[in-house]
Amino acid sequence: MKQRLALGIGGGRVGLMVSFGLLMGHLSTAQLLSKPSEGLAAETLPAGYVRIPNTRLLLLPPTGFGTAPGFAGLRHGNDAVQVYELPTTNYYTNAASFGPAKITARGGKVLSDEQVQVQGYPARLIWAEPQPTRRSYQLAFGDSAFAVLLTTTPYPAADTATGTALRRALLSARYERGMAADPFARLGFTLDDKASRFAFARQMGNQLIYTRAGSRVEPLGNEPVVTVIPMPFSSAMTAADVAEDLITTLRQYGLTEYTVRRTATTHPHELESYEVEAYGKLRGHKVLIFQQITVLRNTAIALEGIARDDYETNLTEFRKLTQSIRKK
Repeated sequence: MKQRLALGIGGGRVGLMVSFGLLMGHLSTAQLLSKPSEGLAAETLPAGYVRIPNTRLLLLPPTGFGTAPGFAGLRHGNDAVQVYELPTTNYYTNAASFGPAKITARGGKVLSDEQVQVQGYPARLIWAEPQPTRRSYQLAFGDSAFAVLLTTTPYPAADTATGTALRRALLSARYERGMAADPFARLGFTLDDKASRFAFARQMGNQLIYTRAGSRVEPLGNEPVVTVIPMPFSSAMTAADVAEDLITTLRQYGLTEYTVRRTATTHPHELESYEVEAYGKLRGHKVLIFQQITVLRNTAIALEGIARDDYETNLTEFRKLTQSIRKK
């Protein structure tokens, strides 16, 4: 299963679960800029910078922005910067897919596409118009050992001050080598992985991966897997929107014959959630897709289980895990 992330670029909503491989653009080795500086020591915190929870990133936040309680990034009202650290990949491996193609394929427009440097690392900054009245930024940077993606939620096109502040914040990024990230730090929820066969296996960027017995075998292949990702949520969205965006991304990976079997509103531990059970074909194989979207104020927790066989048993185990969600 490819690495996927949230991306605030599609339409008026916060888009979800987009592969970093689909977001990286055409960048040859000859185009790479000068040798990066050494990462900041873990104990060093430059003036005005904040550490982004669950990552090795430091950012200089715009006025009024602070670290977000439910996802890795910064937030102020409906404006947010989302940070995705991808320790299992690297910038050059993914450099072939970050570019305008994905944006234009969704009906958006690329306003600028710049080769820049961030902390001395090669980087690419894209300014986009996902719809006529909205703007958004995407920044990718890294080296042969890591890759980082930063995105902004779409902001009003007329609000040039916010756009300038968001651009400045992205370009301020600093990466701390050797700084171990706690995937559960400051998350606004917990999951009991003793409640089902699925246990926490690892963190991949902004998402948590749960596999049977916490297996870390690579690649996952045909093994059932549960992906958990927190993201910004606003009053303009619904939990059904989040579920729909998850499926849109799976279609980009070849999902066909998608058929919904059941939807329901549930309340695990008094947390309003939206469930979808469905079947489809992914790369020629029949798959069960289970989604639970739980909303905690301005954060949506998207939980998605995919199984290629033993559907009913895996569905039961998926729900045991997702229904264990609790607010901290």
